[in-house]
Amino acid sequence: MISTPVDASVAPRFHVHAYPLVLRILRFVLQVVLVVSTLYASALIFFFTFTGAMDPRPPARAGWLFLLSVGLFGLLRLLDWLTSAMLFVEPERLVLERRGDRFEIPLASVESVRVWWLFPPGMGLSPRMQSGRAFRYGLRMADPLPVLEALGREDSRASAAARHPNTAFAHARALVRRRWYLWVLKFVLFPLLPGGAMFYTHQMITYGGPYGQYQWYGLGPYLRTFSTYWLFSTAVLVLCAFLLRAVAELVAFVGAWISPSHARAVRRFVEISCTVLYYVGFPAIMAWQYLG
Repeated sequence: MISTPVDASVAPRFHVHAYPLVLRILRFVLQVVLVVSTLYASALIFFFTFTGAMDPRPPARAGWLFLLSVGLFGLLRLLDWLTSAMLFVEPERLVLERRGDRFEIPLASVESVRVWWLFPPGMGLSPRMQSGRAFRYGLRMADPLPVLEALGREDSRASAAARHPNTAFAHARALVRRRWYLWVLKFVLFPLLPGGAMFYTHQMITYGGPYGQYQWYGLGPYLRTFSTYWLFSTAVLVLCAFLLRAVAELVAFVGAWISPSHARAVRRFVEISCTVLYYVGFPAIMAWQYLG
């Protein structure tokens, strides 16, 4: 029997990333290595930049680790592009269109839809078939709740997954806007403030004025010293941001499990707390530690 397609303009559709198990594991490994290499580079800069040398510089190994992180980030974006797909929730089936392939999954053959537990690869869903086997692709998405709500209108079995604490956690997290320019502000521009303050103090103490090194040794050494303090400040803030984020995600996750209905309020609290501590708390600590 030939199935009749449903009008794509009527059926709810969602942009997802369809990951086979091997690529899902690969993405998890790449993300872990990316985080570890970034933190290791930051730790090297923090502990080994100022070691009593006359001309302090960040360790060369930190630069190689940074290049590794950039390469890993590029691989992750490539994986996202390769796995990009569209999911259609039709009255009697799920339709997944992925890079020229089309998969039609009758809802009658779906036993359940499970929310991912292992979050580092991303938030997502895995349809499990009546045979007991999972569908060949896991569906990664920022927010699984709209998909589950659309699926719940066609199949009530999806309602349990929509009420799952992991779904509440993912939905609350997806509502937080994470723009690229905020990352630039956070890790490129903002470190100029504490880094510039430390650089200014260094110039005043060592050379007797804010332009002393420039007047004595020229523009090259002056800019190199400034970049050293800027990179040091960035490394400290990266480590601080990771610590804050780890605690914030743990609090948000536990909060979603204790009370899924309050997941958004808990998320709002942790995001505001992270912002205040990052932009006010840690620079104040750095100023007290290095300038006081």
